[in-house]
Amino acid sequence: MVPVSEAYEIVVIGGGIAGCFAAATAADRGADVVQLERKSAEEAGHIACGDAMKSPTDSKKYPGPIDMSAIAADEDVLIDGNIDRIEWWDEELDVKKVLPYDGHSNVVDRYEFGQRLLEQTAACGVDQHFDTVVNGVLQDAQVEGVRAVRDGEAVTYTADLVVDAGGSLSSVMANVDFGSLDAEPETSFEKPNYQQFGSAYREVFHTQAPVPYDNALVGKPLERMGYIWYFPRTATEINVGLGFQMNKDPVTLVDRLRADLEGRPEFDGADLDTVNGGANKLGAALALRRPLDSMVAPGYITVGCNAGTTHPITGKGIRGAAVTGYSAGKHGAAAVRDDEDGFISEADLWAHNYFVYVEHGLGTRTAVKDPYNIAASQVGMENVRAAVALLPEDAIADVVSSEGNSLGVRSAIRLASGVVQNALSLVSDDRLEELDTTKRAVGRTLLDFVRTRRYAEKYERLYGEYPATRDGFFEWRDARDAVDDAFNDELGIPADRRKY
Repeated sequence: MVPVSEAYEIVVIGGGIAGCFAAATAADRGADVVQLERKSAEEAGHIACGDAMKSPTDSKKYPGPIDMSAIAADEDVLIDGNIDRIEWWDEELDVKKVLPYDGHSNVVDRYEFGQRLLEQTAACGVDQHFDTVVNGVLQDAQVEGVRAVRDGEAVTYTADLVVDAGGSLSSVMANVDFGSLDAEPETSFEKPNYQQFGSAYREVFHTQAPVPYDNALVGKPLERMGYIWYFPRTATEINVGLGFQMNKDPVTLVDRLRADLEGRPEFDGADLDTVNGGANKLGAALALRRPLDSMVAPGYITVGCNAGTTHPITGKGIRGAAVTGYSAGKHGAAAVRDDEDGFISEADLWAHNYFVYVEHGLGTRTAVKDPYNIAASQVGMENVRAAVALLPEDAIADVVSSEGNSLGVRSAIRLASGVVQNALSLVSDDRLEELDTTKRAVGRTLLDFVRTRRYAEKYERLYGEYPATRDGFFEWRDARDAVDDAFNDELGIPADRRKY
């Protein structure tokens, strides 16, 4: 049987946040767009993530034609500003860190939120093909479309541009032969690898009584460089989950989460939430890396998690997907509209990279946080726990906020004073003796934290100078490599264990 062939200007892979923002924006700007989603229309929008979301109605953080105010007004989505703090619990050490969440945040119903996004995307004029599994790529000098199976039937989608919002470790990205695309002296695109991702799992429970942390995002340490979370959607509806980095030995996520919940009285008799008649529990991989330094290749843009713009340490997973999706839709539609030679080059799409890193800045703010993840991976979880216990809360807030990372003399003195104060308390109670580490190792971890803050400033300057055109990229990349090498050397990370 001859495969069905359909032609569009832009094919968007994925029905998640990035896919919806990309498809809706491109269609709103006049492009002929199809959105491919492997799930059914009834199941689409149900995505595994922590679901925390700040400032949903801020048009700079969620730009484009998607009406976030209308979505926020839908009570089923649960955007009610219930979160006003972040808490870190290390129960073995009896340590609790509390960070105020200025402006409040939300833990949304991810399914209802996803369904509203898809509805608005369709209203922008996007053709949506559900039950469609992409299993191949069309390419020559550029990416020219994808092969798929829709409702059991083979379909070929040809396009001027493919926007890959297929989620972490996308099969579309895996199938593109970037080395054979027409780009001189080489493509600027650099594939991520699985060790730059994490593995996560979550469930949603209804408790019999309100939890005492209904206004907080709660995190707890997990072995293998990871964490457990409790994210209250309401006082009795709790998203609980955990994740670890995939460059570490694996954790049996379901069993480990169950073991944690069994020791918590608030979950006695709790019922598992349901979606479409099935249990509300999902697992996924997620990016634990800085954004891709170039997210474009001839005829191709990648966005969202697979582009590294949803790094959990930044707390901007949903926002990172939305911003990059919007940018891909905006700049992708412009490239297709202005095309005169039938070839969509990296230079034609470069405005997407520049927008993400410089004009909007989310990419730079995300990249600046990744050095902390690298440093933490080097020292190990026991030393991270000790450092968090010793660091003052404002220093921890610097890591998880989107503000600058300056470490001038005054802030350095404040940092040292806070560490000493916390150390006196913890050492006097012998609590740090619970950890399998040494005072020397903990001291080095604190020194590495200071070093990392200084390198974060260097990365901030570097990404703030991201080239406005492709012509300057390879010289800029050399400068990036030099900073990477110096940072790794400073922390003593051997070449075979370096993240990039």
